[in-house]
Amino acid sequence: MGQNKHALHLHKRLNTLHTKRNERVAEFHKQHTLQIENGENGNGLLAKWERFVYFKGRNAVKAIKGIVK
Repeated sequence: MGQNKHALHLHKRLNTLHTKRNERVAEFHKQHTLQIENGENGNGLLAKWERFVYFKGRNAVKAIKGIVK
């Protein structure tokens, strides 16, 4: 019984840490998306590719949603 109690406590603690990390990652991605949309993610080649792929993907999703409706 003692091992199960310890394992449950450990699982709960790790699950809480994982949940908090997921929340931080989600917030980062939300902010990064806003930076890309506003063109504030830089002027380097990688930033330009990132904007290009983001906008092409966004337009593709909008087009598919328009067809489906």
